[in-house]
Amino acid sequence: MANIAYTMQCNPSNVWPVDPDTGEDLEDLGDGYTVVIYVPESRRDDVDRNDTTRRELTAVIEAAIAAAEG
Repeated sequence: MANIAYTMQCNPSNVWPVDPDTGEDLEDLGDGYTVVIYVPESRRDDVDRNDTTRRELTAVIEAAIAAAEG
């Protein structure tokens, strides 16, 4: 069976989100990470199925951030 998700990219980021209604900058969210993951279609229904699969997804994200801190 395929993993629940695969990291495609993870980069340190500083985000200034924009309000979609007004186009104005919102508060600075500060330093963080942009994580792009791939979820195989065969695992789509598993993403939020139960605590076990949520932990699997969380582990993929945590590993990506740890590698980016590297």
